[in-house]
Amino acid sequence: MFNFRILQLSALSILLSLVLSLGVVYSEESNLLQIDIKYTNGDRIDAYQTNFKVYQDNEKTPIVEKELETNPETISLPINHKYKVEVYVNGMFTEVGYVELKESSEQLDVNIPLPGGLKFNVFFEDGETPIENVIVKIKSHQGEIQRIGNTDENGDTLRYWLQSTSRPNDYYVAEVYYDEFLLTSIPNIKLQQGISQEQKIIVPIPEIVEELIVFRLFDTSHEKILNNEDFYVLIEHHDGQKFKSSTMNHRGEIYFSSIPSGIYSISVLKDESKQDLWPETKIAITGNQNEFDLIQENPVAPKIEPDSSSSAEKVIEIPMKQNSSSPSEPIVYEPSKENYQLTCNCVSFRIDGVQDYWLNEVQYELINLFSKNNIPLTAGVIIDSFGNDPYLVSLVKKEVGRHNLEIANHGSDSKPFTVFDKQKQSDLLKESNKKIFEKLNVSPKIFIPPENRFNEDTKSALIENGFTYLSASMLNDSPPFSLKDETLYRFPAVTTTGEYVPSQNRILGIESETTYGEAIEGIDMYGFAVITIHPQEFSIYEGGIYQNKINSDQLNELETLIDSLRSKNIKIVFLGDINKNIRMEIQNTPNSITPYSIPSWIKNNAGWWRDGNIDDSSFLHGIEFLIKEGILQIPPTTQGSGGSEVPSWIKENAGWWAEGKISDEDFIYGVNYLVNQGIIIVDV
Repeated sequence: MFNFRILQLSALSILLSLVLSLGVVYSEESNLLQIDIKYTNGDRIDAYQTNFKVYQDNEKTPIVEKELETNPETISLPINHKYKVEVYVNGMFTEVGYVELKESSEQLDVNIPLPGGLKFNVFFEDGETPIENVIVKIKSHQGEIQRIGNTDENGDTLRYWLQSTSRPNDYYVAEVYYDEFLLTSIPNIKLQQGISQEQKIIVPIPEIVEELIVFRLFDTSHEKILNNEDFYVLIEHHDGQKFKSSTMNHRGEIYFSSIPSGIYSISVLKDESKQDLWPETKIAITGNQNEFDLIQENPVAPKIEPDSSSSAEKVIEIPMKQNSSSPSEPIVYEPSKENYQLTCNCVSFRIDGVQDYWLNEVQYELINLFSKNNIPLTAGVIIDSFGNDPYLVSLVKKEVGRHNLEIANHGSDSKPFTVFDKQKQSDLLKESNKKIFEKLNVSPKIFIPPENRFNEDTKSALIENGFTYLSASMLNDSPPFSLKDETLYRFPAVTTTGEYVPSQNRILGIESETTYGEAIEGIDMYGFAVITIHPQEFSIYEGGIYQNKINSDQLNELETLIDSLRSKNIKIVFLGDINKNIRMEIQNTPNSITPYSIPSWIKNNAGWWRDGNIDDSSFLHGIEFLIKEGILQIPPTTQGSGGSEVPSWIKENAGWWAEGKISDEDFIYGVNYLVNQGIIIVDV
């Protein structure tokens, strides 16, 4: 009886809770919100590839997230709440709108920036020869495909109009393919609203693959077929061009050379007939992989092949070059290939807009934070607004003297240099640097362009006036960013500690985790990361005005960011010291921005040189190239000028090195000897 009574009470409790919860749900009345999305020029945007997120009150999780179906679009939402609507086009954030929904329906107009035009020009590794009929895919940073097209005979794509990028962490990625084979990827492409731009893509493959292409045939038990002169390999390009191999040698290898880069269908022939036991295979010949194993499949029902004698297509016979001193086919030596990337593995902090009497308490706090932690900081000084605030000037001078602060020229005022011709830009640089020297007794070598905008005239004017560094932003600059041997280094801001929100017309602080992630991504891609900080995101914002009071929460985010970088042993350096801290690292990713590799042909060439298949000049020029590019490091030596003949022991050493009988150090000793004797000419 007692248990039954408890059961009754429990059931009644559950029933009441359900009724109450349902009453709460249905007590909230709804009303209609019409969202109208237009460009800033008044044109209504098409719904294609547009979506929006709706946030209620201060919630961080959207209550509505959907693709735009019509424009304007009407949705139903509970009344008596404030809503934030974020609009995304092509995967990019565009703008945010705010509305309070009460007892009457509302219309929210969201005006988004204009799209930008993007056209690609694709070239082989020489940077001059266009690549025709490769596929270019444009993706958002989330990996969603936005556009796909092919290049024409000039290597050009169509011009694609895509949503411009406004957030630092928004960007496009371009991927270049031969068929389904990825050739290269270009990240961090930024688009400016209403502006047409072109991007040159240099694909790291040659027009002609000069290295030896090797095929081996295996039977169904994976045993190599040896010394069978009845077998051939036919490679066919999509344009109908064919290349037929020479006969198989006694090692079971079939050779090709001087093949244009491209996608080929591979067939095995015997007695001029294609062999079904080896299925037709599609491969990419680009110089990245030059050895291919073709494995026989288990027999299947015979297929009827067309009469090959009726084919009118021209087959190009490629006999292997035979040298009188080396009658057999060249041995294919084990390649030595490692990918390297020059990297600083470092971060530089850049504070923009250092000036008198403007959020000066915030500026003091930021500079002192870096000073007390002995962290280098690069300060962009607006010189026409600097020099009359005695405490700020004194603090900057003191920190420059203690080598905690590096001065950059941030222009005379906020007007972008791109509105001036080259002569005017040069005059402004000269005049502003003179004023900085008068105030701080330093002559900056770093220029931070106002509004981060610059052009070719700016770069020429900077070089003429002795500047060695240009630091804009990723919105206005594009990779590659060389880390060595540059007259003018370009080290743009990869990320920032605050982002501009157009609807609020203010800069909001970013969480340290976001900035840290973008900095690491920058280091991985470019070898460095410049982080921009502004006093605005570190000040308290009240009544629509930046207050001259430090925002302790955002300052804590900055300290957390610094601690995160240090915990990963990432060095923090002055912007002007990025190129002074570079080293060479093994790089496992294939599409780095600044890759250096020991080419696969170097050991082959060393062996072939010893065997007499290539001449002295070709091999020695290859070694000179490797040394000049910093790929082969040789011990200090004296550059000779004799230019005598190559000793026979050097050639023998080269062959032994190719065979793995002696070490890299032994081979480099021989190279050192050639430099010392003046047979190889390099800067040492």
